Amino acid sequence: MFLVWSVALALAAPAPLGPPPPPSRQAPPAAADAAPFDAAAYLREGPLAEALAPKPGGLTADKVAVQAVAESPSVAAKEAQIQAAAAKLDQTMIAFLPQISGKAGYTRLSKAAINFGGGYSVGAATGPEAGGDPIPIGIGPCAMGSPQMCTVDPNTGQPLTLVVAPPFKIQIPLNSYSLQAQLAVPISDYILSLVPAKRGSETRRDAVALARDAERIKVETDARLAYYNWLRTIASVVAVEDSLRRVKARALDVENLFNAGSATKAEVMRLTAQIAQIEQAINDARVFRTTAEQGLAIMLNDQDLDFVPGEDVIELPPDMPDLGNLDALIREAHSKRLELKSLEKSIGAVDYGIKATRAGYFPRLDAFAEATYANPNQRFFPLAPVWRGSWSLGAQLTYSLNSALSTRSQIREYKANKRELVAQIELMRRGIAMEVTQAYLARNKAIADIELSARTLESAVEAYRVATELFAVGSATTNDIIDAEADQLTAILRIVNSRIDLRTANARLLYATGRLKPNNVQVYDARDKATRG
Repeated sequence: MFLVWSVALALAAPAPLGPPPPPSRQAPPAAADAAPFDAAAYLREGPLAEALAPKPGGLTADKVAVQAVAESPSVAAKEAQIQAAAAKLDQTMIAFLPQISGKAGYTRLSKAAINFGGGYSVGAATGPEAGGDPIPIGIGPCAMGSPQMCTVDPNTGQPLTLVVAPPFKIQIPLNSYSLQAQLAVPISDYILSLVPAKRGSETRRDAVALARDAERIKVETDARLAYYNWLRTIASVVAVEDSLRRVKARALDVENLFNAGSATKAEVMRLTAQIAQIEQAINDARVFRTTAEQGLAIMLNDQDLDFVPGEDVIELPPDMPDLGNLDALIREAHSKRLELKSLEKSIGAVDYGIKATRAGYFPRLDAFAEATYANPNQRFFPLAPVWRGSWSLGAQLTYSLNSALSTRSQIREYKANKRELVAQIELMRRGIAMEVTQAYLARNKAIADIELSARTLESAVEAYRVATELFAVGSATTNDIIDAEADQLTAILRIVNSRIDLRTANARLLYATGRLKPNNVQVYDARDKATRG
């Protein structure tokens, strides 16, 4: 109101005769009983306070983090990898079970017969004893005085009967049926490979679970940073719009002074140019705000998100407990970061894989058993179209030179993979150290900026007040007003950003040091999206 009345008095006063006296450059004194400057109280007044004030049910960093984890495709992918690792463990255990198999078959055979041919058979009256020498057959008269000759028994001289035998054939059944059951027990695998293979699969599953938890924490942190970035864009839009309101008021004053002959056209155009620049800045800030809102909506998978602040970013966050020095924080990060633990578990899985694979250097011992029920059964001679059962049981020791050479190559591959993982761990340790350093220094900078920006804002607000009052009495130029307004806008944005910077630095430092615990919120499956309501 003081500024309005000053402009009104300046416009109502008659124009002085002759050149005006030189204006006084002395600043109006501040009120003697003015209270110490309170930056937080200043920020809680005006449009900026209204825009950043937390609303019931509004978005907070915690809400955004929980929903981001629930809707994260990367976390869902890690969950699927855990399920795959669990299935791999089941496959490993099943591979060591005794191999039980069964087979049923039918075969139609082509016709075939085993023919031993025909011949003559002589029936001897008295044959040789068992184990004795063969008895030769004699030839003599068939009867006393008979001219016909016959085979005769050499012992008795009696004629023997000579019989022609029919051909001897074995008929092969043309239809063959079989039922078989087989059992194989890998004895050497139980001794050499079972324990390391099982522990290797379990360790691999644990490594994937740690990677899943690390991804949850990363998604939470990214969501918090995106949330604070969105609040930063809100503050920018409101602060620049409020600056435009003040500049337009000053431009109106200058326009009135120009019409009264107390200001130049150049001063009017300077403020007009500043208005255009601020409007361009508003347009840029709105684009950034829309981009931040769209980023949050995509991250949370919610295009109907109500963008209402629910967290007080003007209030300073609570201090972090047990902060310590930078070296202590780096050591803490190296001992707590889940990404490192996941890689260490992966190295353990590789070691178990090497132990399990070394079984290929040694001979393989297997026990086996087989039961057969067939028609005809090949174990019985001659073959007959009858169902008969048989079985077999045994053990075998086998060794393959090719298997030993392949095992050597596999172990070399395992060792190369282990060296790669060791290098990745060292690379990650260095990256984590740098990450902790950046977050630690950013936090210290934000704390210092909060104090410095408060002092800057106090000076900028007072400078703008003085410049405005001096301009109202003709003791300040348009350049003074423009510079004071720019300084005040910059100070407002800096003090808001410094408070948001402290929250983002805290979030980054908590993440970098591994102090955050994974949020075990249920991750939604994309296939269930339509049924969630």
